[in-house]
Amino acid sequence: MTHRVWTALSGAIGAAGTDSHIDRLIDLIGADIEHDLVTVTRYSATKTPQFVKHRRFSNAMVERYLADYYAFDPFYAWWRRERKPGIVPLKALADDEVKRGQYIAGFLAKSEICDEVGILLADGGDWCLGIFLDRTERPFRDSEIALLNERFPAFAALQLRDLESRQPEDRQSEPGMKPLSEPRIPDGLWPELSDRERQLVQLILAGHPSATIAQRLGITVGTVKNHRRRIYEKLDITTERELFLQFFQAGPVLR
Repeated sequence: MTHRVWTALSGAIGAAGTDSHIDRLIDLIGADIEHDLVTVTRYSATKTPQFVKHRRFSNAMVERYLADYYAFDPFYAWWRRERKPGIVPLKALADDEVKRGQYIAGFLAKSEICDEVGILLADGGDWCLGIFLDRTERPFRDSEIALLNERFPAFAALQLRDLESRQPEDRQSEPGMKPLSEPRIPDGLWPELSDRERQLVQLILAGHPSATIAQRLGITVGTVKNHRRRIYEKLDITTERELFLQFFQAGPVLR
């Protein structure tokens, strides 16, 4: 390893369990991987994302992400499905083609980002801490992804050391952390839906998977799927993506 990496590693070891942990971990991850921007987000398999901090990123785009684009974030979809820490390049998310396309065409394009790689670290319960390196002009090389994979055990060990040093309630109040407000359906939107259907759509828009929706509403997953089918029929749509698009076009309201 280079002198720069060794210096960053010693800083990260010393910062575990302190308020500087995330910043020193960012320093280590990006020590010799060229990047232009850094964003840090917490993902849950059952709750909406939390934006933690960023470097050289637009505050306006942070607001756009929290208000709109989190629903199309393929890394968020991947974590909800896989719950597996590791190095996740954007180009590896082919299974989330629709979300990935909307995320690239909308959020990344407006942020002037051309490629992104996520370092997803276990963060207690069903949460992960996602540290994202971004480039504005050229994609990450396979050799750079391989280097991150080689070093991932060290990143994970530092994150575990920090996690074990904190009480569970402290993990919900990291410095700079901003919880996501849940979107509220405007009163005049989708009058054809029943109160129960609107309740279910509210949970979909908040990013909850069918299993969590079923648990919250006290119904089976099969019943959730039936509700979804009837909702789509009433709104003359066929996909969740179209549901989000109708919501965004109506001017989403947050609470």
